[in-house]
Amino acid sequence: MVADYVRGAPADLPGLTRDAVLADWQTRFAKDGHLMIYKSAGCKRCSQKGLRGRLGLHELMTNSRELRRMIQKRAAPSELQACAMFDGLRTLRQDGIEKVLQGLTSIEEVRATSNE
Repeated sequence: MVADYVRGAPADLPGLTRDAVLADWQTRFAKDGHLMIYKSAGCKRCSQKGLRGRLGLHELMTNSRELRRMIQKRAAPSELQACAMFDGLRTLRQDGIEKVLQGLTSIEEVRATSNE
């Protein structure tokens, strides 16, 4: 999941190294020192998925001065995303992975619904 989380991020983005991501997850999501992946047994009503209802994955890109300049110069989408990530953007996949660690959804659902 760490590889999924950092994929597409600029290599020099502070705090987005494997070790930094794992340390952050340990702080925020670990139970008794262990990261948990929750699995539900499921039932006929949920097609054995163990999920009920809908859960949104969110991505918010704030428009900084640098990002506006890049848009005006028609920068490549990958460059725009890198700039936005330096400004604090968390991708749909990253938001989904954090929801997996909270026990709200499964990694299979996140991978199926985020296009990275």
